[in-house]
Amino acid sequence: MTRTQSRPVKKRHILLICLTFILGFSFFVFKLFEPVFVWNTGWKPLQLVDRTDGEQHPVPEAYRDIIISANKQLDAAISTHNFPALSIAIGHNGKLVWARAMGVQNLETQAPVKLDTKFRIGSVSKAVTATAAAKLVDENVLNLDDNIRETVPYFPQKQYDITPRQLLTHTAGIRHYEACFCFPFDEYSNRQHHKDVKSAVSKFSKSKLLFKPGTAFSYSSYGFTLASAAMEGASGLSFDEIIKNKLTAPLGMNNTMREGLANGDIAVPYDVRDNTYKPAFSVDNSNKTAGGGFVSTPTDLVLMTQAILQGEYISDDLRDDLFFTPQKLQNGEVNEQNYAFGWRSHMSSGTFNEDRKVMITHHGGVAMGGTAFLIMYPEYDISIAIVTNRQMDGVGELVNIVQSVGKDMILYAESE
Repeated sequence: MTRTQSRPVKKRHILLICLTFILGFSFFVFKLFEPVFVWNTGWKPLQLVDRTDGEQHPVPEAYRDIIISANKQLDAAISTHNFPALSIAIGHNGKLVWARAMGVQNLETQAPVKLDTKFRIGSVSKAVTATAAAKLVDENVLNLDDNIRETVPYFPQKQYDITPRQLLTHTAGIRHYEACFCFPFDEYSNRQHHKDVKSAVSKFSKSKLLFKPGTAFSYSSYGFTLASAAMEGASGLSFDEIIKNKLTAPLGMNNTMREGLANGDIAVPYDVRDNTYKPAFSVDNSNKTAGGGFVSTPTDLVLMTQAILQGEYISDDLRDDLFFTPQKLQNGEVNEQNYAFGWRSHMSSGTFNEDRKVMITHHGGVAMGGTAFLIMYPEYDISIAIVTNRQMDGVGELVNIVQSVGKDMILYAESE
């Protein structure tokens, strides 16, 4: 072959190599920034059908006026905010007072939501995990002030010791989600499956501490992942076994578990924008099960909180110390979020007004395609849980509903 004949062949090879590189690099960039690229695609018109159907418990006569008012608010909210579904439950004096599930769990099939339909609850998972941890403390299985490496030897030694108490109060200096050289680039949008807690801990175990433990506050879902490892090490059980054996089975919380174990009625998680919708970006929450990876129902969450309020789950003294008392930093100041042990707890004027403050213990959760809010009013033995299968910027719209219902429940409790 002459030189003039070989040149076109070489050029074709070079072009093929360049084209392969460009396509490969383009695919790499797409996978890296996939949540950003797909955000503006796949939206469908949201059919404004009647979503007030569903299931609800019979209305107790004593609470009739409260429930009528709550139903009016729910009917208005599901339309105003384009919630595919809403589910709520109220507890008082150790009992489930009422629950309602309305809307659809699947916008494609229009399958109605049920009382036992499971929803992603996001960071309300932290309250679930902390409650199970408190049970281990109550049983003298978990020591909150031990060095974490005594129960999690595979966690690297850091400059300072870390304790379970610090992990469960966000004062350990463990980082939160961050950008990463992974697919996709954002750990909140994780798609890597972790087969166990040890694998999930490896996601952040090499990161430096943000500060000396106990000296500052920094919200961290990964801190709860490490706490769940400590719970495993102290008990000799897997985290799944702890949740089932120590919490959900004893309290009859049949629909609360990490998402990877869920089956049956599960609400499809959605993004909603104006009058359009699409399924939420597909993620794997196994990197943050303890801090943001549970599914549950409002009924289950009320069963848990009522057991807490009634002193049936852990001792009153331990409950008051862990759940109702905000954690203090080493300088003696209460942390900036009034965060206790898996719960925020403080006096609030939100339920009434500035002239009257009520103690509230609560946690909100925003997951990919789900939003939840759970609250206890300890003075009145009242608890309320509400969830939706729509991702929101925050929990404010759910809080507004809960505060109104909570006010009516408090006034009723005071009139008894």
